[in-house]
Amino acid sequence: MDAGAAMTLPELMVAACITTLVAGAALTAVGPLQRGFATQPEAASLAQRTRVVAAFLSADLRSAALVLPIRVGDVGNDIPRGVFYRNDVFSAIGDPVEALARGLIVPANIRTYHLKQDSEGVWQLMLYDGRASDQPAVEDVVSLRVEYYGDAEPPTVTLTEHGDVRVTYGPVPPPLDLDDPADSWAAGENCTFANVGGQYAPRLQGTGTPGITLISPAALADGPWCPDASHAFRFDADLLRVRRVRVQVRLQASRPFRGLAGRLFTNSGSASGPWRYVPDETITVDIAPRNINVAR
Repeated sequence: MDAGAAMTLPELMVAACITTLVAGAALTAVGPLQRGFATQPEAASLAQRTRVVAAFLSADLRSAALVLPIRVGDVGNDIPRGVFYRNDVFSAIGDPVEALARGLIVPANIRTYHLKQDSEGVWQLMLYDGRASDQPAVEDVVSLRVEYYGDAEPPTVTLTEHGDVRVTYGPVPPPLDLDDPADSWAAGENCTFANVGGQYAPRLQGTGTPGITLISPAALADGPWCPDASHAFRFDADLLRVRRVRVQVRLQASRPFRGLAGRLFTNSGSASGPWRYVPDETITVDIAPRNINVAR
């Protein structure tokens, strides 16, 4: 054996110390990475659920002809209970708004979104079709808030050279000398226009500077009612002002990836440390329904 190739005891001890330090540093760096990697599938799942919620809401709001701040349909209908506004539910109606406002039809094409907690305590965004189907759309949705923006100006009437009535929004009133038997309004009137001295006068008032403005919750639940107050299906005429709907949704990760309730988490979880945290995610969709008053 070549004596020059042999290591002395001090050299062996130094080499062992260096190896130990390098291995310790590597473990110190790898440990948090491993814990961080464990959160990646949950973070990806949360991001995917966020995209699904945005896609659902956007598609149904874009195709709506009327958006109601309540639940309507065969089950859990808010109208018989005298509830006409809730900020945590909305119904996107696809039926022709003119026929709905005149009482010629009742909604049949309904997509209602609301929140519900299942038997295991998991919050779900529910999708109701107005009939018997009320199914979970996305899990772990913990907040749903809806705002409505619309015309600050009241509707106006113009007469064509042929005597036809045109309105800026809402249902077209009948001729001033004609009474519509489908509602309880007088001749020449409907839910948005009154007959005052042989002239059309808007029932809705201006709400501020002309343009699109936030509609107050009170304005959406105090009438006048379309078709009228006697119809089983009725809605506030101010909803005909709506031009844009803003929906804010907050989603959470599953329990093992949540810490104490607070700024990051709506509900507490069981995460063992910050390296396990996947904070709640909030999204806001601003949609101008393309089928609302398409004639404007």
